[in-house]
Amino acid sequence: MKTRLLFALLLVACGPGASDDGTQGSGSAGGEAASNQNAPPPDSYVVQNAGGGAAPTAAPAIGSGTSREDPLMACGPVDSYRRVAEYRCPDGSTPLNGDPGAGQQAREGNVGPNARGHIIDLYRVPCATGGVELYVDMYGCPEMQGMLGGG
Repeated sequence: MKTRLLFALLLVACGPGASDDGTQGSGSAGGEAASNQNAPPPDSYVVQNAGGGAAPTAAPAIGSGTSREDPLMACGPVDSYRRVAEYRCPDGSTPLNGDPGAGQQAREGNVGPNARGHIIDLYRVPCATGGVELYVDMYGCPEMQGMLGGG
């Protein structure tokens, strides 16, 4: 009898309804979990590949990409990588061959906000005539501007 009571108390103390921080989980037998703090970003943030489902509207191809104040407009990080990967050098070549992974690797970092208040990323594209600096505003579409609270 004492063993059963001890076991029951342990189950109550360590059960799925309580967590270390004192908050309550769902505790349901159906396996439902409490809110996932590491959930993926909302669909409007992720730009899908052609076969991967709906994607937000692509940003208009505005901006030369030559400076922080005249960046190439993109719609999220994946669209930024794609646009950088598709960049044509002055000689007409595309050294990153349209590969978004190569576009991502070309990212040097950010150069801070421009006059619009958007953080601008700097990429270096390896053209035959020398590396070309390409400035990209990944907040250049309505969906991303909405995530900033306007824009």
